Amino acid sequence: MRPARETLTLIGHGANERLVSDALSGNRVPQAWLLAGPPGVGKATFAYRMARFLLTGGGAAAGPSLFGDSAPITSLAVNEDHPAVRQIAVGSHPDLLVIEREMDEKRDKMKAAISVDQVREISQFLHLTASQGGWRVVLIDSADEMNVNAANALLKILEEPPKRALLLLVSHTPGRLLPTIRSRCRLLRFAPLLPEEVRIAAEAVLEGEPLDPIALTLSDGAPGRALALADPDTRSVLTDLLALFRQAPKCDPAAVHGFAEKLGKAAADAQYRSFVTQFDAWLMRVIRHSARNGRVPNDLPGEAEAAEAVLRAAGSLDRLIEVWEKNTQLFRQTDGLNLDRKQAVLSALLPLTQRL
Repeated sequence: MRPARETLTLIGHGANERLVSDALSGNRVPQAWLLAGPPGVGKATFAYRMARFLLTGGGAAAGPSLFGDSAPITSLAVNEDHPAVRQIAVGSHPDLLVIEREMDEKRDKMKAAISVDQVREISQFLHLTASQGGWRVVLIDSADEMNVNAANALLKILEEPPKRALLLLVSHTPGRLLPTIRSRCRLLRFAPLLPEEVRIAAEAVLEGEPLDPIALTLSDGAPGRALALADPDTRSVLTDLLALFRQAPKCDPAAVHGFAEKLGKAAADAQYRSFVTQFDAWLMRVIRHSARNGRVPNDLPGEAEAAEAVLRAAGSLDRLIEVWEKNTQLFRQTDGLNLDRKQAVLSALLPLTQRL
């Protein structure tokens, strides 16, 4: 999948583009933006689009507004041949600092959270002079992954941000952020895309290869999720999960433990994270279908049987919602505190694979 830093084309989110363009044209640029919405809908792509626009000179005019007497800005598109575009694509632009989870070299896997030391780098970066006299941009992807100390360090930065500096916070679940952080950011909400927009965005990454219709159906308006589900390894995690659920509420304990054991191994970081994403998204899919339509989803082989079995195991739709909320918190704590992943998977599956 093409990284967001390399993606120049924006599909959908036109209202957000107009909102940011108006703010830039009127010299009303907040020094921090919170880009909030479901995973995979294009928030990081949009954040890089904003950074790219500013760092190619989009905010470099003098005078009473950012653009002097020039016409108002209506698009954040830039010339793809600009040197800054290539620098951003390879992560070498001196005026862009990207904060994201780092690799733990000793364990050969991603660290559980963004650390306070990483966030402290932001303060040092923002007090440097921009290399080309323009903007300095910080992009945190995702802000949800900061630990407590990192979040508190970010709050101090947001309280007194320097001029001509922009902080872009990507968040899948903004409710997890400190209220004081949210209150210091201008909110940009990102809604799921229309099915046709998802198809166009995904096939652009696939370079013309048709998107799997089932991946499109299960994408819930998120091109990133559609692309993930088009990958056989990702799809296999969901397939195995549904196979377990179809046996609820009397799943074979050995099968459940074997599933958790496989995902809990140190070398299975990608599979574990795929499980967390698919588990969360599929349960929410069952909840939404049941609440809105009065019936369970039925787009994958055996999906309806799995959904009905999960509802029986939970006892009611309200109880399933409670289980989903607890599991969301469980996986967040597992990452934040570096808890045992096998036990986390078991704890998540237990209420849905046997009658409560």
